[in-house]
Amino acid sequence: MDSVIPHIVVDDVQAKIISESAGNIEIRDRNGKHLGYVAHDFTDEDIAIAKQRMVSAELRYTTRQVLDHLESLEKK
Repeated sequence: MDSVIPHIVVDDVQAKIISESAGNIEIRDRNGKHLGYVAHDFTDEDIAIAKQRMVSAELRYTTRQVLDHLESLEKK
């Protein structure tokens, strides 16, 4: 079965703001509630931070490990 990616259709003004923005755009509903972000390409700063984190000894988890943990919390 093919999965369909949910989407929204923006008006011309919203499309212009999104396409002309150099950075991420926060999306809010008409009451101001945060809904998410529209993310653009990674910046040089994003890449530098990711490289720094990759060489650190900081503990990391795979996506599967995180999902398994979240599922275990739902069962409690």
